[in-house]
Amino acid sequence: MSYKECFERGLLRKTDITKEELQNQMKIAEDHIKKAELVFGKDTYDISFLTAYISVFHSARALLYSRGYKERSHFCLFEFVRHGFSDPEIVRLAEIAQNYREARHLIQYEGSLCTDAAAKEAITDAKSFLKAVKRLIPMK
Repeated sequence: MSYKECFERGLLRKTDITKEELQNQMKIAEDHIKKAELVFGKDTYDISFLTAYISVFHSARALLYSRGYKERSHFCLFEFVRHGFSDPEIVRLAEIAQNYREARHLIQYEGSLCTDAAAKEAITDAKSFLKAVKRLIPMK
């Protein structure tokens, strides 16, 4: 599916977003980073990875909300961020997020294993993503 098709199919749509909704996405992202770190190292690397992915998702969603859009697809969310922002770090992290989206699917729905290194990297990237989002969307 293309970025354009995301809009044509209604998977990305313009809507009103409140400041509270935007702030809530960043709070959820931050909370899930903490949770991913809490479970890391307890032979639950898959849970840690999935939780870090949730953080990445909500960081991306904050960017989407900042432009007045909502999504109905994880793929389209990350494509919006990739195409809608020129910041090289954000674009890089959105590309990584698409890879994590695919890995999440395999872990969550097909029972694929997750290594400690993959979980640790996902947590690091989740932190980087949230930091970049906070730089672009100051919430004071």
